[in-house]
Amino acid sequence: MGKLNLGILGGFSGTVGTVVGSTNKKGEDIIRAKSKRARPASSAGQVKQQAKFGMVTGFMQGVNPVLKTGLKYSATAEGISPYVYACRHALVNAITGTDESPELDYANVMLSEGTLNRIPGATAAQTDNGVVFNWSDTIEGFTGKVTDNVCLVVYNVTNGELSFSTDTVRSVKTATVPVPFNTAGDTLLFYLFFRSASDPLQVSTSQYLGSAEIV
Repeated sequence: MGKLNLGILGGFSGTVGTVVGSTNKKGEDIIRAKSKRARPASSAGQVKQQAKFGMVTGFMQGVNPVLKTGLKYSATAEGISPYVYACRHALVNAITGTDESPELDYANVMLSEGTLNRIPGATAAQTDNGVVFNWSDTIEGFTGKVTDNVCLVVYNVTNGELSFSTDTVRSVKTATVPVPFNTAGDTLLFYLFFRSASDPLQVSTSQYLGSAEIV
């Protein structure tokens, strides 16, 4: 607390709000701004971890509408949001490169997780009319039904634009998803997973079907 030396018009000693008062050797009153406590600089390790975290959270923000469908069951079971669940998984399983130049392994990013079987041989390809997905409806020996929905995802990872479909039926075996907003040089990522028509919380783990560059 500051102390007035000569009344309200005189000098003071101590701290008043953001001002510090004192007297020098000549008896002159000195008033200066209170210095802010300096925050310790982040360590090299913290800076590297922050870079990885920023890369992962930036990616997941763009696909969050899909995560709410694909990871709802797994995330709820742990008492966290689908977004947090996806980020945590990616930080552990999808970081490649070096500490100085980390990269995200898109094939190991998880948009959904569940007990329905993934299907072999699924494909996705960019065309003039959109991204064409193809898959097999064969479920013999697999967990799933031909009435399952297929969730199709096209993600422009360069600008965070997303295009997806969640109501296509497995038995159709093909569907086209519009390409999200883009410019030349952008990278599109393709994902697919299945969801039970009778139990929306029952899904398959997402499958990465590759990428394409906008020309």
